[in-house]
Amino acid sequence: MQRHSPKEMMLAYTAAFFGLLASTVYADGAAILKSLDEISASTNKLNDAVVSFKGDFPGALPIAADSIALLEDIKSGTKTAKASDPLTFDETIKVAGATFSLQSTVNMTLANIEDAKPKFDKLLLSPVILGNLKLDKSATDDFSMAVTEKVPENLQATAEQLTAGFDAAFDEAIATYKSF
Repeated sequence: MQRHSPKEMMLAYTAAFFGLLASTVYADGAAILKSLDEISASTNKLNDAVVSFKGDFPGALPIAADSIALLEDIKSGTKTAKASDPLTFDETIKVAGATFSLQSTVNMTLANIEDAKPKFDKLLLSPVILGNLKLDKSATDDFSMAVTEKVPENLQATAEQLTAGFDAAFDEAIATYKSF
C-alpha cells in the first residue's frame, strides 16, 4: 500500500471537489429546455388556480403560492441559462419551439388574471397582484436575456423578437391592474 503525503491528499480532494462543482454548474440546451418545461408547468398551475378562483380569500391562497412557485422557477431557469454553454443551432430551434409554446400559456394565464381583476378588487388584493405581475415580468426579462445570450449571434435578433411577446402581454396585464 502506497502512502500519499498530506499535500498529495489535499490536491486529490481539491480536484475531486472542483470536479463535482463543475458537474453541478454545467448546463446546456437540455437543461434550458427542462427549465422552460418547469416554467410552463408552473404557469399552467397558476392559470388553473386563477380560473377556479371564486373571489374569496381562501381561493386567493393557492394563487399566491403558485405565483411564488412560478417566480422561483423563472429565477432558477435564469441561473441555469447563465450557467449554460452557448446553444447549438439545433438546441436553439428546440428552445425557440418551447418558448413559442410557453408564450401561448403565458398569454392565456395573463388574460385570465386580467379577467379576474374584479374579484381581486373586491378583496382589495389588486395591488398585490400588480406587484406579482411586475416581479414576474422582471424575472421573465432576466430569463429571456440569459437565454438569448446563449443563442448563436446570428439568431439573437430573432430570439429577442420571440421573447418580446412576453413583455407585451405583461405590459397589458400590468396596465389593467394599475387602475385600482
